[in-house]
Amino acid sequence: MEIMNDKAHISYHTARRFLIDLIKNNDFSGDEEIIKLLHSILQGKSCLNYFTDGVVSRVHIDKETRIFLLDYSDQEVKMPCLPKTVFLLFLIHPEGVNFKGMRAYLQELYNIYQIVMKKNIEADKIRQILGNLVDPMSNSIYEACSIIRNRLLKVAGPSRMKFYDITGKRGGCHHIKLDRELVIVEHEKLRKMMNR
Repeated sequence: MEIMNDKAHISYHTARRFLIDLIKNNDFSGDEEIIKLLHSILQGKSCLNYFTDGVVSRVHIDKETRIFLLDYSDQEVKMPCLPKTVFLLFLIHPEGVNFKGMRAYLQELYNIYQIVMKKNIEADKIRQILGNLVDPMSNSIYEACSIIRNRLLKVAGPSRMKFYDITGKRGGCHHIKLDRELVIVEHEKLRKMMNR
């Protein structure tokens, strides 16, 4: 991704004029990489997608628990507190979690929720929210996963979702496939939870 991070500091108009001159005065027909790039642009795909196609991005969780897919974009993957708590729980457990057995993770969910929550909220209110999440008769976990999927999709794109999405068969374990070596956690408490 060096090519995307080391952008030249020139104006748009200068870059545009340079690019037009370059294309007019050079024959790129033998350069397979440039042909593929131009083809992808003509099909409406972004240059970023071209350069990151096939790349599995690192997940960066900063000190404020903001989530970034570093190798795709500098845009934060914004999520409400509950979906973010669920996403972090599944990142912490690469072995997977069974939705029906989530009650066993209630204390851990509580600890994560407190980290993610930016303002003070009554403990009883958190327990009520999380109690609904772990209730096997509730759809709360599916709603949270749907929000997670939607927010990740905006940054990762559909072809790369398989690495970041919470997937699994109904009644079985659900997990995030991403290699945990690609997860960078700056928040101290979360890092300790990840490294247990």
